[in-house]
Amino acid sequence: MTKNKISTFVSTDSLSDFLIDESYKILDLRSQEKFDQGHITGSIHIDSELFIKRNNEGIIVVPDKELILTTLREKGVRNDNILILVDDVFNLNCSIAVWVFHYYGFFNVKLLDGALSKWEKEDRLLTTEIAFYPPRDIDFIIEDPSIYITKDEILMNIYSEDCIFVDNRSEYAIDYDQQGGSIPGSKQFFYLDVFEEYPDYFILKDLESIHQELHKKNITEDKSIVLFCESAPQSALVYLIMKELGYPDVKLYLAGYEEWRIICSFL
Repeated sequence: MTKNKISTFVSTDSLSDFLIDESYKILDLRSQEKFDQGHITGSIHIDSELFIKRNNEGIIVVPDKELILTTLREKGVRNDNILILVDDVFNLNCSIAVWVFHYYGFFNVKLLDGALSKWEKEDRLLTTEIAFYPPRDIDFIIEDPSIYITKDEILMNIYSEDCIFVDNRSEYAIDYDQQGGSIPGSKQFFYLDVFEEYPDYFILKDLESIHQELHKKNITEDKSIVLFCESAPQSALVYLIMKELGYPDVKLYLAGYEEWRIICSFL
């Protein structure tokens, strides 16, 4: 289990400094159309769907390692690269991608705080030129299943005093959306509450203030934290923030309430 504090978020100022450092590579997870209209110099386009896999029942599961590696190798990504992932506004596509990287033991990966919307608002340079990098041979050495939890493991631990379930959906979604409901005993912490809103973009609040809000809801470091939302991306963002705060044991229920809603119909 990864217990060390993990630093994930970088500012637009920091990214500007990294652009001349060849050890960094920017992965742009927006649509191909948006990428073609303008992107940060040197960026590589990656389809965000690479990091989302659904099984035959339509439930999200851990994506295929070899498919991810094949794509990264073709794009010229190396094991010694530090990856900076870029998205539109809330970094949700990037958040689930970073969680997948963590699952496969790759931690040299970061998110642009404020996403590309902040970069553009600051009138920083965009280009339509396509960067080319020769193929490389990146590999994932280990897996970390301790950050992943299945429905069966949840059912085994649902009444455990050592485990806190945290629903990252809005109160409205929990009460009303698709008949409402949540995992029994869950605490609610809305993923958008981690952001400070500015015109045209959102950035993370001060981490200590987020920490205090988590503690107000008795979401504390001495417990095993299980995060879930409808289908993973929102909770993946909260996972990254909690790792930034040093929470030692944070798990993602990747299938989310999409799957739990089906379970409830049989209970």
